[in-house]
Amino acid sequence: MPRMKSAGILLAAVAGAMLCACTYSEINPDAAREDIRTNNGYYDLREIEPGTARIVVRAAGTGYPAHFSVSTSAQNCQAFTSLGDVAYAGRGLVYPWIANATQRGRRSNPYLVHEAKPSEPIQVRGYGSWADGKDSGYRSGNCGPVTARFTPEAGHGYTVDFAWGDKPACRLVVMDATNPDAPVPVSAQVIAGCPAPSRR
Repeated sequence: MPRMKSAGILLAAVAGAMLCACTYSEINPDAAREDIRTNNGYYDLREIEPGTARIVVRAAGTGYPAHFSVSTSAQNCQAFTSLGDVAYAGRGLVYPWIANATQRGRRSNPYLVHEAKPSEPIQVRGYGSWADGKDSGYRSGNCGPVTARFTPEAGHGYTVDFAWGDKPACRLVVMDATNPDAPVPVSAQVIAGCPAPSRR
C-alpha cells in the first residue's frame, strides 16, 4: 500500500508539472539557482587556494554524456589521463529529484574537478557519445574528440564545457571562472586530430 501511495504522489507531481509547463526555475527561482550552483562546480570555484589553479569540466546543451581527459605533455595529443564522464541533467529546468535520478541512470557526474599546476600548459580533451530511439530506429554515435590547450594561472579557476550542438557538432568552451558569477572567455588553442580515448 505505501508503494502504491508513493507512485500516486509521483504521478500527481509529474502530471502537475506537465499541466503547468513550468520550469523549476520559474516555480522556485531561489531553490533552482542553489541546485544549479551545487551541481555545476560553482562552490569549488569560489574556494581556490593561493598558488593553485582549478579546472571544472562539465557538459552542456543536451543530456548526452561526455568523457574528459587531460594532459600536460608538451606534445599534442599525448599522455592523457582520464578524469571521467559528465552529463547535463537539466538542473534548473526540472525538479532536483528528477535530475538526481537522471544522473544516477546515466552513471555520470554533473561535473568533475581537476587540480592543475599553475603556469603549466594543459590539454583538455572531451569526447561525447549519443544515442536516440529504440529497436530498428535506434541510432548512436560519438562527437569529438575536441581538444583545447591553455595555461592556467595561479589563484584562478576555470570551466571547460563540452558544448553539444546539432549532432554531431560539439566544441569545448573554456572560461576563466575565478569569479564564477562573471566568467570571461579564455584564449585557448584548438588541437585537431587527437585520438578518441581508448576506454570507449
